[in-house]
Amino acid sequence: MKKLTTSVLIVALTSSFALVSAQRSKKDTTAKENQIEEVLITGAFGIRKSQEAQTSAQQVIKAEKLTQAGNPDPVLALQGKVGGVQIKQTNTSVDGTNSIIIRGRRSITGGNEALVVIDNVITTALALQQLPPDVIESINVIKGAQGSALYGPQGVNGVVVVTTKRGNKNGRMTVTLNSNIDFENVAFIPERQNKYGQGWAGDRIAVENGAWGPAFTDPTWAGQSLPYGIPLYDYNNDGHIDVNPDDSALTDDSPASIFSKFAPFGKNNVKDFFKTGTIYNNTVSVNVGGENSYLLMSLNNVQREFVVENDKLNRTSVLLKAGTKFNKWSFDASLNYFRKKTSQTDPYLYHNLLQASADIPITMWSDHRDTAYGWNMYYQNPYWAIDHDRRDNITNFFNATGSVGYKVNNNIDLLYRANVQFNASEQKEHNDGFHNLLLDDAGINPVTSSIYQSQYNRTDYYGDFMINLHYDITSDLGFKANIGHNYQYFRASQNSAGGTGILTPGIYAIWNLARPTPPIQLDNNTYAANKHAVFANLDFDYKGYLFLNATGRNEWNSVLAKDNQSYFYPSVGLSFVPTKAFGFGGDTFNYMRIFGNITKTANATAVGAYSINDLTSVPAGYPMNGVISFIPNQTPTDGQIRPEKVIRKEIGLGLGFFKDRITINGSVYQDDTKDLITRRTAAASSGLQNRLVNIGKMVNKGVDIDLNIQPIKSKDFNWTIGASFSKWNTDITKVTDDADEVSLGGYANGWGLYAVKDEGFVLKASAYQRDDQGRIIINAANGNPLYTTVLKSFGKIDPDYILNFNTNINYKGFQLSAVFEYKKGGKFFSGTKQGFSFSGQLVESAEFDRTQGGFVMPNSVYQDANGNYVANTSIKTGGNDYNSLTNYYAQTYGLVGENFILDATSFRVRELALSYSFSANTLQGTGLTGLTIGVHGRNLFTKFAKNNNGYSDPDTSFTTTKSNNINLATDVQGIVADNQYPSLKTYGVSVSVNF
Repeated sequence: MKKLTTSVLIVALTSSFALVSAQRSKKDTTAKENQIEEVLITGAFGIRKSQEAQTSAQQVIKAEKLTQAGNPDPVLALQGKVGGVQIKQTNTSVDGTNSIIIRGRRSITGGNEALVVIDNVITTALALQQLPPDVIESINVIKGAQGSALYGPQGVNGVVVVTTKRGNKNGRMTVTLNSNIDFENVAFIPERQNKYGQGWAGDRIAVENGAWGPAFTDPTWAGQSLPYGIPLYDYNNDGHIDVNPDDSALTDDSPASIFSKFAPFGKNNVKDFFKTGTIYNNTVSVNVGGENSYLLMSLNNVQREFVVENDKLNRTSVLLKAGTKFNKWSFDASLNYFRKKTSQTDPYLYHNLLQASADIPITMWSDHRDTAYGWNMYYQNPYWAIDHDRRDNITNFFNATGSVGYKVNNNIDLLYRANVQFNASEQKEHNDGFHNLLLDDAGINPVTSSIYQSQYNRTDYYGDFMINLHYDITSDLGFKANIGHNYQYFRASQNSAGGTGILTPGIYAIWNLARPTPPIQLDNNTYAANKHAVFANLDFDYKGYLFLNATGRNEWNSVLAKDNQSYFYPSVGLSFVPTKAFGFGGDTFNYMRIFGNITKTANATAVGAYSINDLTSVPAGYPMNGVISFIPNQTPTDGQIRPEKVIRKEIGLGLGFFKDRITINGSVYQDDTKDLITRRTAAASSGLQNRLVNIGKMVNKGVDIDLNIQPIKSKDFNWTIGASFSKWNTDITKVTDDADEVSLGGYANGWGLYAVKDEGFVLKASAYQRDDQGRIIINAANGNPLYTTVLKSFGKIDPDYILNFNTNINYKGFQLSAVFEYKKGGKFFSGTKQGFSFSGQLVESAEFDRTQGGFVMPNSVYQDANGNYVANTSIKTGGNDYNSLTNYYAQTYGLVGENFILDATSFRVRELALSYSFSANTLQGTGLTGLTIGVHGRNLFTKFAKNNNGYSDPDTSFTTTKSNNINLATDVQGIVADNQYPSLKTYGVSVSVNF
């Protein structure tokens, strides 16, 4: 794959040079200047600068690239289009969530997600997900720290600056209708063995969740119609339902079970459970305005029916923007509101489905939705869960922004911007009970009913006051300054209630519970915090070819101790354009820019409101007989904790050829972090579990290269190609004086994520013991491999490098676009594969005759009586019978974490779209000013590494935790749990109409 990708890039580059050169040899009437038209880029605090004046790496994605494949989520629409950016899905349900990570990590647990700014106001990636892509004008991804330095600690991980559309300036009113209909299906299901059916240790047991039964070719069972699952009723009317969980013998009630042929059921019984999902995305917008006033109104609705039955999302959003200029005054206002309603079932549904052997007729239980029991005695009938285990959520979000500007004179203007955001979320969960008295003697546990509901409310206030100065000091030297004050305040509260034992079925109210949970044991909290800062941005421009930028920000953060609240964050950057300075270059080599910067910033995301205070909690078992008790916080924060200090350095180069028909932009960078914040295990004598403290140091180094080519440019035919290469390496240079590693999460079965000195962020796991030649050492008595109790490092979770490739072809109204992405290397832990080892689903566990026991472990040795290692050619791993083999995979194999750490390499076709725009002549007399129709696909093809048989998508992550329900803490990358739904591929059609 690496050779193929490299070859494609080389061919594209050399061919493009040839094509451009050939076209340049002809009369070129499309470009007269030495450079492209100057475009101003919106950066921090809405400050706009030309590309030449930028002193740090940035990449702008225009609206047409965001919307070309009809993605309703603008965050996911960035995938594969911005070099150095990773977008991970932290939740793959109907209401998925994503994280944006730019250029790797600068913190262990302090949060590494990029800051999101929409229309110059700080917000979140979650808010960006709800914004219709149709109303976005551009997204500027600020990769370099100097470009985001004005945001202080909040901008330490880069900034995603989103600018929404404004009204027209031509005085005309335009109405635009955009409509997309998407159809989505499960892209892949993990490859499972399909040679052995339901059962355990060789017995065909109708209520087991394992695939350790007889072979489908076993003449005793092959092709027979057999009972599956717990009998649906008392067939023999003896007052109870008989269940035999131990062997193949049928019971008197077996005829009341679901019957199916003992053979693989359908093409893929798990994949067949999922339906075709749909997404209806409709936007109507009205634009009106002139030179001094504008108005934009947009209404969007997204309705999604997920691939899981009854899981739905309905989101309606409204955006109003207006502005006017009057004499020296300018006024701008916007209101963004969305209401989102979702309903989904238990997120562990997929985990339960994957326990089904290939012969389980899963879809046949859709006719028995009122019974909680399915094909085994451990997990619920998925169709019952769909109807009776629900999580319903309603979110209302208001975002109001207003700004007032005053032009004092031609050199000075003032601006005040205020923003208020309200986020109100209400979640209700209910799980209906199920208790069949006839099963009490069968050891089948009843399902306990429960209701839980919570309300989360958050209010954010954001305000900027800025004085903007712009002077020409001399005819050659220009000067601009932006001096201001920023204030941020937020208040969040969460209230929850619930309990077990629904008294009257179907009434999901707290008063209808037999056993309400005491409120003190639930989340009922209120948090508030604030920060304010003074800042300055200084820009010097010498003759349009030398640019100096310096920024400074002093911030006070209320969540820190008084002595640690105030910090100063400076930066300085320089941009130089030699082709302008020295007048060299021509049509072939027309442009060169060199830039560099150094920035000091920080990160205190991991420190939540009140976390430095001494808090107490109620221990388990209390209140007891009306008496309450309290214990100290078991996971406190050091009262004198400091922000992580980050120094970021960057040098970049930009080149243009053939009047910018070919451009190359690249940069190298280094981020040095000290006073890392993480949780450290406390001494047992302290009575604490761990403490959040400052510890060691880390260094993150990397390189980004972006290539853009326009091989063909003519009146009717335009072809553009874009490619990017990004690579970074994170090294932990110091942990503590007495430790070289820190756990970022301890997990069962011998594996975990660690920050390790001289290695970085790595997955460690128990490993096979090997001799000096790398051969696996087995126990000569039973053939089982020996494994270490000390965890071994298996590599970093970050990719070795990422290659993005995109192309766009326009020909007489037709447009073809495609986006590809290749990630090489990196490791991740697959919870799905680990689950397969227990349930007998692994393909390799069926590559031999299970009835004869196990297999000779390849490349294995055993130790003889003299202590020498002897090559193993006959001793079986997993014993000599089916029972011992089952025990080996369900126990020993599952304890060796090495088995489940996989290569994260992937190749994806992210987007493919074809559209046609009707010409103005064709539309003449129809009343339309524009009409475009198209078809598109997303995630149409995915190829993983050889050892990842579709077990998990490495682009998903385990979770994103929260600290005090306010700020994001560590996003646990490199771990993919088996409760994440499989990835989806999407096909759709679109139409855009302009009036």
